[in-house]
Amino acid sequence: MNMLSTNHNILFKATILALCVISFVHIFLFPLYDMDAGRNPSKTFMDFEQSLCTTNIKHKKSTKRANCPQYGIVTIMQGGRLGNQMWEYASVWALARRTGLEPYVPRCIRLKLDQVFESLTVPTFEEISHCPVEISRFVKSLDAWNYTNQNIILPRYSIQTELVITWVQDIVQEFSIKKKLLDKSQQILHLASKNRTNCVFVGVHVRRTDYIGYLMRKHAVSPANATFFRMAMRHFEAKHADVVFVVVSDDPLWCKRKFARKKNVFITSKNHRNSPALDLAILASCNHSIFDYGTFGEWGAILSGGETIYYNLTHHSSERLGHLLHNWHTI
Repeated sequence: MNMLSTNHNILFKATILALCVISFVHIFLFPLYDMDAGRNPSKTFMDFEQSLCTTNIKHKKSTKRANCPQYGIVTIMQGGRLGNQMWEYASVWALARRTGLEPYVPRCIRLKLDQVFESLTVPTFEEISHCPVEISRFVKSLDAWNYTNQNIILPRYSIQTELVITWVQDIVQEFSIKKKLLDKSQQILHLASKNRTNCVFVGVHVRRTDYIGYLMRKHAVSPANATFFRMAMRHFEAKHADVVFVVVSDDPLWCKRKFARKKNVFITSKNHRNSPALDLAILASCNHSIFDYGTFGEWGAILSGGETIYYNLTHHSSERLGHLLHNWHTI
């Protein structure tokens, strides 16, 4: 009986041990295997592209089938509106130049930019939608990038200021605005000039509405007031004999209250707001620029290419641009 009892005890303990081992494998090892599989799923760039976008992409069978990338790629996640997405596109474009990686942007970014610009050169994932993707090979910055088979995926709202400005004239060419928008902007400038010739046009971008709350939360500062814009206008009036200030804004009523008495100020959207694409074309068509803050105003000034007066906001991308571009100044 003692021998039988001992054997039962051994068998019972062995069974308990086996159950513990099985439980350990299921609880601890299988999730690790699944997590690794999640990092290396048998997915294609078509599936991957949707994860980069904040809006849904309609999948369609591509008529273009490019070769799968031999080495790494550089891409970015979508975030923000037109000005942000221009920086996102430009950051991918510049980082690809710097690293030699192949650049790709998700269609959710290209669809927005293709409405404004003539012929952008960075392709979408549509051309390599059939290719497999390995998520484990992605890093999130140039600093973390170590070898050519590694991919870079920049976070949304990325601004690679120094890299982009290295090739500033090339990126201005890349962002060639559609002719129909430029033609419309020229009509508006002609209207603003009141048939005068040899006017110097200064584009003025006034950002208010949602940005006021953002400034308080992010930078703990008040928005630029009318005094900033008047001082900037006086700067250009002292340098040029016949200046016309062409104002675009998300708050045209505020602009009308503050500047309507100045005879050389033309507010482009007194009765209704223009499209962002047209506003950008107007700013880009001017000789010089004044803006307070925001990526949209930055790109209007960059595309204009003239002297720029901007609001002095510490730790903002415009401050970095001011250090890099010799014709950008604060007041």
